[in-house]
Amino acid sequence: MNSPLSAGRRPAFDLIRGHVLVSTFAALDMTGSLTRLAEQGLTVEEAGANRFLGEGVFRYLSQRGVLRTDGDRYHLTELGRSLYEDRGYLVWLAGGYSEPLRRFGDLLTGTATYRQDVLRDGKWVAVGSALLGKQDVQPEVVKLLGGLEFDRVADIGCGNAHFLITLHDQLGAKGLGIDISPEAVAEARREVEAAGKSGVIDVIEADGSDIASIPGLEDVQLAITFFFLHEVYEKGFDALVDYLRALADRLPAGAHVLAAEVTAAPSSTATDDVFGPEFALVHAVMGQYLLDEEGWARAFTEAGLTVKGLVRPAMPDGLLILAQKAA
Repeated sequence: MNSPLSAGRRPAFDLIRGHVLVSTFAALDMTGSLTRLAEQGLTVEEAGANRFLGEGVFRYLSQRGVLRTDGDRYHLTELGRSLYEDRGYLVWLAGGYSEPLRRFGDLLTGTATYRQDVLRDGKWVAVGSALLGKQDVQPEVVKLLGGLEFDRVADIGCGNAHFLITLHDQLGAKGLGIDISPEAVAEARREVEAAGKSGVIDVIEADGSDIASIPGLEDVQLAITFFFLHEVYEKGFDALVDYLRALADRLPAGAHVLAAEVTAAPSSTATDDVFGPEFALVHAVMGQYLLDEEGWARAFTEAGLTVKGLVRPAMPDGLLILAQKAA
């Protein structure tokens, strides 16, 4: 029996199925319905006010093997639960980058420019990144941090601040979150307040690429940048090294820097990498490039930091870099 995601001999229909499944599945998560589907199932009436469309999407997802029925209640199938576990990637793509990809032709021909005419949605990039990070990055991060001593953390490009909340829950560390996106900052502040952490985690709207504008770095023992440094690298390798050097200069002696990135595919030819080429393309839309593992290690070293560990997490093509400033 063919997989629900395989249309046989006509690959174009695989792409259609994938596109519609990504869009609808991510939308259910973005409206809050997907978690309820996973936990107790949903009826059509509980999915939203538009019953006709609700019936249509539940019927569609059932036809594609994602949902099953139990009376009038729908539940996730085994395939549906697999997609649910990886929903962060789907929200990151469909919620964060649907508009830049829709306007790809305009950006390619120069009739539109990124930032001036087209923008990604910072809120859903943040939410999706937090979800995928919790599953595929956070376990290895916790292992890396287990042997370190720190009581205050700065998260540059903090998104919705979920990792700062986790660090306080697990290790008692106070946190400072920095993000340039107003939507991400608003989401982070809501999450911090909902978690009862307003007194121990601060979130500010600031340009994380401008080290001089970030307050309080002299008081943190750990600086985190998750999927942020490639945005600095947009200005060139020397700019990345200068940024890391400036960050190190602001940190106290012996402080650590932990970065998570997605590495570049090894060449422009066909590759089996399951995520890196797509990640690279959506960032090319924004004029950003990716480094390989060797390049990331060289950047930290040239900035005067000692690389203590390079770890491949469960995230496809992901890389964790742990470095330290001299004591």
